[in-house]
Amino acid sequence: MKKRRAIVIACIVFIGFSVLFTRLAIIQLWKTESFGLSNINLLEASVAQRSEQITISDGRGTMVDRNNIPISHPTAQDVVFFPFLKDIDFPSGEIASVLSIDEYSLQSYLQNAEQPFYITDMIDQELTEEAFKRIQDMRYPGVYAVQRQLTDDPVSASHFIGLVREQASEQEIQKMGLSGIQKAFEPFLEPEGDEKLIYHVDGHGEPMFGLNVKYQGLQDAFYPVQLKTTIHMPFQEEAEAVMDEHQISKGAVIILDVQSRDVLTMVSRPAIDYTNPYKNIDDPHDDTLHNYALKATMPGSIFKTLITSAALEHPTINVYRQYDCDIGINGREASRELGMLSFEESFARSCNNTFVELAKEMMEKNPAILDHYAAKLGLNETVGWEGNLYHFQDFEQFPEEETNKMWASEEHKKDDNMIAHTAIGQQNVRWTPLSVVNMMATIADDGIKKQVRGVSRILYQNGATMKVFEEQLDNDNRISAYNALKLKELLYQVTEHPQGTGKALKGLEVAGKSGTAEDDGASNDYHWFAGFFPYEQPRYAMVVLDLQSTSQIPTYNVFRDMVEFIYANDQTF
Repeated sequence: MKKRRAIVIACIVFIGFSVLFTRLAIIQLWKTESFGLSNINLLEASVAQRSEQITISDGRGTMVDRNNIPISHPTAQDVVFFPFLKDIDFPSGEIASVLSIDEYSLQSYLQNAEQPFYITDMIDQELTEEAFKRIQDMRYPGVYAVQRQLTDDPVSASHFIGLVREQASEQEIQKMGLSGIQKAFEPFLEPEGDEKLIYHVDGHGEPMFGLNVKYQGLQDAFYPVQLKTTIHMPFQEEAEAVMDEHQISKGAVIILDVQSRDVLTMVSRPAIDYTNPYKNIDDPHDDTLHNYALKATMPGSIFKTLITSAALEHPTINVYRQYDCDIGINGREASRELGMLSFEESFARSCNNTFVELAKEMMEKNPAILDHYAAKLGLNETVGWEGNLYHFQDFEQFPEEETNKMWASEEHKKDDNMIAHTAIGQQNVRWTPLSVVNMMATIADDGIKKQVRGVSRILYQNGATMKVFEEQLDNDNRISAYNALKLKELLYQVTEHPQGTGKALKGLEVAGKSGTAEDDGASNDYHWFAGFFPYEQPRYAMVVLDLQSTSQIPTYNVFRDMVEFIYANDQTF
């Protein structure tokens, strides 16, 4: 009996040691980088247990504006302190004096520190260039002057740049672009690894390799890359301030360079709520993440620009006849009694009946004529830059841009009631502000049609060019130079005619078109003004959209203030 018990105990002990040694073998030889149900990297975990470390950069690609001003993840000069300083003598008084802080406060902060920290997190102010250089020259172990990459959400151009947040992938949690340019260029911006300063300690927190702090990270001349955007930060920041000043709480402003079609400014309101960016994202009437510069919306009377372009070249339309502008839609009483107006006056004063009649006459002979001219003006499609980028087919710089539309069905093109409401930019018409401002730039540029760019090139870390995004030109399907010239003249009368709907901008050399749309599902009208300036030699095209106001006045005020700002600061561009 005793012998049998001894044998059982021996077997249990043998099995226990076998399991233990097998597990140790698995841990040390085969599963060092993926152990357990959570796939824990044991090598990284062991290093983390024996080190104090601080991240300098997360390794994600960055963005600059057209003049190389950082607009995402900018760097800042800072000083890193390691906790082992609390256990050694170091010139804390001299260092505190250089940093203009109290020595006692510095020592107290070090005593409570368990991990390395940045001094700016302690003093909540920027480091001066002189202080940074003096700390750098000291070369004291445990105190390091570094260029720190800031990871805060962008203050300006937030909808254009986009949101970056941690997302769970197959093996790890990593930061990814969820909207805007960050999302569009994610394959190029995603980090290859981060940069850190690491100090190794033993289990008791004592130095393992003296006072040496090691740098760990990518020492690569090519990555991470940098996107050179087309944004002009002085214009961008002013547009955001002006939008807020005039209390446009929901809407957009876009400014384009007429010649290149580069986006100089893109503002969307409401601003992104960074604490809860996904709040009501599925509700089109209550969200902060949607970029309204790219969202298709009823354009109202801006649609009359399209009808005018078609009428100018139509062989049977007499543009010199008079129109009864006391008549409203489909024979009803007009909301404004304007009397008999010419074609040009009808455009300047935005007479609905004129353009309803024109649309019906032209579509009776050719139901597709408005679609035809929409294509010529870039209003039947998306207008953001699109093309092949390495192995990415049909790469889009603005993948969130919605597609424009005019008709819910082909049958509507034969229905006088549908045509009438479409002719004034209502019913099923939906245009994005980006396509509207690009239409204005097309007219200002003598009818030349181009795609809109938000990024001009991708740069390697060493400044060399990886990719240039060339201007995308469409010369095969465009309005004639004569058509563009007549449209420019008519758009100028909108602001210069004594009763023009844009007379609030008189004297600023602006040509453009206003628009008001009534959405049955919204509590307020939609107010637009889109145009270009200066009239004689157009350089800029701009659109202002206010989706939540009872008046057109804020729209005009924003447009006027931005024109005056640009005229006063043009030399900075």
